[in-house]
Amino acid sequence: MALSAEERVRRGRIVRLHVIVALLTLLVLIAVNAFVSPSYPWWLWVLIAWMPLVAAHTAWSMGLFERNKEGS
Repeated sequence: MALSAEERVRRGRIVRLHVIVALLTLLVLIAVNAFVSPSYPWWLWVLIAWMPLVAAHTAWSMGLFERNKEGS
C-alpha cells in the first residue's frame, strides 16, 4: 500500500517535530548535566533510549510498517 503525497508530507512533519523536540531536550539535559554532575554524562542514557524511538518513528513515516491489504 503506497502512501499518498499528503500523508507522506504529514508524517514527515510529525517526524521532524519529534527530532526537534528530542534535540532541544538533549541540549537542555546536557546543560543541566554540565552543572549538576559534569564527571558523569548521564544524558547519554536519554540519547540511547530516545534514538530507537526516533528511528521507529522515521520507519513509520516512510510506510515501512504498512501492510499490503490487497493480497491477504
